[in-house]
Amino acid sequence: MNMIPKNWSDISTAPISEEAIRAMHSPQEKFKIYVNTYETGKRFPAKAGHAFVLYVLTGQCKVTLNGSEATLSASEFITLAKGSYAFEATGNEELKLVKVFSLL
Repeated sequence: MNMIPKNWSDISTAPISEEAIRAMHSPQEKFKIYVNTYETGKRFPAKAGHAFVLYVLTGQCKVTLNGSEATLSASEFITLAKGSYAFEATGNEELKLVKVFSLL
């Protein structure tokens, strides 16, 4: 699987924020948006039944799926296919993620 992070600045001139992400994914009834915060060093699984976009507001994380791995830092995002992922909050700062699922 090809997991390549992208920079928020490639798609928006506004600073990355939950509000800016919500504005990009509108109308709101077509998207489900989750915001989660994790302490550094925390490992957690995520199972997604649909593809989704993962944005990193603060901190850094490692994402693993079937042996493929990507590291994302604040102001980066990645589009992930459905599947079972392993995440780890890395770095020295609290990890804050925004996950966006399309309801279409």
